[in-house]
Amino acid sequence: MIVVKLQGGLGNQMFQYAAGRGLSQGSPVYINHRFLEENQTDSPLFTARKYELQLFRNIKAVKATAKQLKIFNNNSFYYRLYRLFFKTVISRQIENEYIDFEKTYGKPVNIYLDGYFQSEKYFKHLRNQLLADFEFPALDTDNDNIRKKIEASANPVSIHVRRGDYLKSPEIYKVHGVLEVQYYQQSLSLLKAKYNDLTLFVFSDDMDWAKENLNLNCQTNYITGNHSENSWKDMALMSYCKHHIIANSSFSWWGAWLSKSNGEVFAPANWFNANNVKFNIHNFIPSNWHIISNE
Repeated sequence: MIVVKLQGGLGNQMFQYAAGRGLSQGSPVYINHRFLEENQTDSPLFTARKYELQLFRNIKAVKATAKQLKIFNNNSFYYRLYRLFFKTVISRQIENEYIDFEKTYGKPVNIYLDGYFQSEKYFKHLRNQLLADFEFPALDTDNDNIRKKIEASANPVSIHVRRGDYLKSPEIYKVHGVLEVQYYQQSLSLLKAKYNDLTLFVFSDDMDWAKENLNLNCQTNYITGNHSENSWKDMALMSYCKHHIIANSSFSWWGAWLSKSNGEVFAPANWFNANNVKFNIHNFIPSNWHIISNE
């Protein structure tokens, strides 16, 4: 049995579910979203999130019961009983490092995942199944018209600029940082050297900054209006693009990964601003993506 603790926004929840799916070997993935339910107050250091995977009607996930969660409570009778008969692992991923479960734990029967598990190594072998699991609902008329424009373009490029919550407080900025103009310009120049007729689609939580600073010098569409419970529509539109310049954000990571176009993807070399965050970018960024310096 695989139980996944959900935390963070949509992109993070997708990583956690996908990691559980990759380890489940076809059996159901049980999800625990108690953390999301119990932490609904914003603070300078924390952004409250809701359970968002209900968006996807195809996902193979079941809410874990209180009895099932007791299996992973060190102090419970159920935990001691299961440890006698079944190999049970509580994997708390304190840092963002890839864990080779079979090498580290053998083949445990029960696994509780508590962390972010941001690596396609957990689920690359299930790409086709996850593309089906993460099938988006139908878009509304306005966004579907944008989709049609993307699909009518020879070389549509999604560009994601994430700033809003990363600038929420000095403490959050110290950890995440934001990408500067040079990263976007360098990535775009590499695309321009290889492809003609680029059409850009910019997604951002700070569109005024993007319009004022990026100076893209291409046919550009600024996608606005998809906020809060509608933000998934931006990810859906990103997935229709052929090429991607992603932000240091799991949201646009998934927008690129879900694309079926086999185009170019550019990602920042430094995902975090803080030097004390242990993070191997080569575990996080697929090997066929381009890693661009953003120091």
